[in-house]
Amino acid sequence: MSFCQETKNDLCALPVKSKCCKKAFLYGLLLSGNVFMPEKIRLVTENEKTVLLILHFLKELYGIQGNLYVSEKKSGEGKISSYKLTVSAKADLQTLFAEYAGEGDWEGAVSPNMFHCEECFKHFLRGAFLTAGTATDPNSGYRVELIFENAYLASTIVELLDKYGLSPKYTTRKTSHVVYIKESENVEDFLTTIGASGAALTIMNVKIMKDIRNAQNRRSNCDAANIFKMTGKAQEHIRMIKALMSAGVFELLSEELQTTATIRLEHPESSLIELAKLHDPPITKSGVNHRLKKIAEQYEKCTAKIEHHAAQAPEQGALEE
Repeated sequence: MSFCQETKNDLCALPVKSKCCKKAFLYGLLLSGNVFMPEKIRLVTENEKTVLLILHFLKELYGIQGNLYVSEKKSGEGKISSYKLTVSAKADLQTLFAEYAGEGDWEGAVSPNMFHCEECFKHFLRGAFLTAGTATDPNSGYRVELIFENAYLASTIVELLDKYGLSPKYTTRKTSHVVYIKESENVEDFLTTIGASGAALTIMNVKIMKDIRNAQNRRSNCDAANIFKMTGKAQEHIRMIKALMSAGVFELLSEELQTTATIRLEHPESSLIELAKLHDPPITKSGVNHRLKKIAEQYEKCTAKIEHHAAQAPEQGALEE
């Protein structure tokens, strides 16, 4: 089951205690469905619990009986069930519609008269998400969408979400009007507002795991870069020391430089700290680095002599790479 469907199932299981919140909840469910008119209600969804919830509240609050139809279609992952809800009891629906939509021609605006307590809007928004919402799996990104067929309704929802500080954005997609929220913190706030605290916690956990993996990758990349740099330096030192030996210059170095050079040759993969400890008596890391720089200076001074020697006896590998 997808992250979105799991979230919707969890939301459907939440209790709604007060009558005003139940009406606000049903208001969001119906307003965001496919058809909400004085003579007909129609909704098609893949979430069975959402349809059953609408049927339950229609009967409990208004005594309206609806019909549920189930159909299946094949997909790449098997069969997908589709649930269709229809209500066409005209007299009852006109009463319901008049309460929800008010007098006159309804264009899709959300009526503030449906919110009677602080929790009503949260329940309304939960209903809207159940019938019109989608949520991206947090492993793929952070995004929640509410998809409407009515442009005026979408713009009204944007205003309400913005009023509650949920940072909504708006776009169109073919004939649909999409209100969306992105970025993890905003998505978490939205899910927490509608009661999906488990889904919000899942996003937080995914973020933590991603941060841990990214930190580990950065450390690994940094370590690899340091190792590569250290290995490259070591090979450069070894190349210069061997070149000095081939040119007969190595014996002219001071005893301590010869000692450090020999240890470097014998331990090509050791770090400067490890080389320092191999001296008898041990010296400091900076001491090793200083001596290797002195060896490099001697190599630079003798480059002409080394190159001349290499040209005369290439078969002896005067300058080994």
